[in-house]
Amino acid sequence: MASRPRGGRGRLAAPVDAVSVGPIHVVTALLVVAAVASGTLAVSVSDDETQVRPAGGATVAERLVDADDAETDGAAIRRQRVGGTTEPDGSTASVNATDTDADGLIDERERSLGADPTDPDTDGDGIPDGAEVDDPLYPDADPLEHDIYVEVDATGENRLSEAAVDLIERTFADAPVENPSGESGIDIHVLVDDRGLESNATVYSTDRPGPRDDMYDFREDHFDASGSAYYYVVLADDVAYDGQPRYVGAGRPGIVAMQTFDAPKLTASLFMHELGHAFGLDGRAEGVDSKTYSTEEYDSVMNYNGLYDQLAYSNGTDDLGRDEWQYVARERHQPGDDG
Repeated sequence: MASRPRGGRGRLAAPVDAVSVGPIHVVTALLVVAAVASGTLAVSVSDDETQVRPAGGATVAERLVDADDAETDGAAIRRQRVGGTTEPDGSTASVNATDTDADGLIDERERSLGADPTDPDTDGDGIPDGAEVDDPLYPDADPLEHDIYVEVDATGENRLSEAAVDLIERTFADAPVENPSGESGIDIHVLVDDRGLESNATVYSTDRPGPRDDMYDFREDHFDASGSAYYYVVLADDVAYDGQPRYVGAGRPGIVAMQTFDAPKLTASLFMHELGHAFGLDGRAEGVDSKTYSTEEYDSVMNYNGLYDQLAYSNGTDDLGRDEWQYVARERHQPGDDG
């Protein structure tokens, strides 16, 4: 568990490799009983009834869902270099056409889309305007709407249910983040590439010798969107945080390893928590990965008192006064150089 964070009230620490975890109260070596609609926490019981705390903290293809037919054959991400002079009708613009901000879109086309020809990233989401319009690596991207992309791989039979993905998407869509389009919210794209990957039982959050035993192995071997704006998530049967086994999730800048549960809300909440760590919301920030504050004082999924009961990050209106949604939108760790 992360130590008490340093720094002033309401301030975010800069993204570092430190990670923390969110509690699942009791994790079972034999059975996980998912919470039902009543909102109770997932409970499991080991032989010795030991309480375990989870570590901290989900490609262009179909979503990772329970149905096998939800994927297409050969659903690997095919990355393409953005050709900045492609016109909407497929023709090629003159080589002399002006692209003031060098974002891959000529000024005339940017103006027609409502984008800023002098800003290479009009919506500030870390993806150049040209890539959002022309690169198939970013399906459904919009240079006037904030987009976040997540590639999800899975070991064994692990699945991220459609219901969990819907909860995650709705949470981001309701984010109090303004866009150049005049609309609010963030479009998160949770997309799957590989399923049924082999692992050596436990996936660790720290680099270890040998293959298939830490999340960096999976990122190196299976992250098709490496070097792009995608965050990487690997679903696993068991996760170890800083060498300690029997955790349910671990998040570091740009990357997450986590388990899933039968109850969509539990999975979605853990996903949001660990993705928060991937964004740079680490345990040095006040209240993160602790039970120091009630949810009235610190209303965030990053607060252990809120984990599994809620999904959203704080909007700055609670007593702690930290606007994590604005941090996610404007200051989060960008994963381009992680993999």
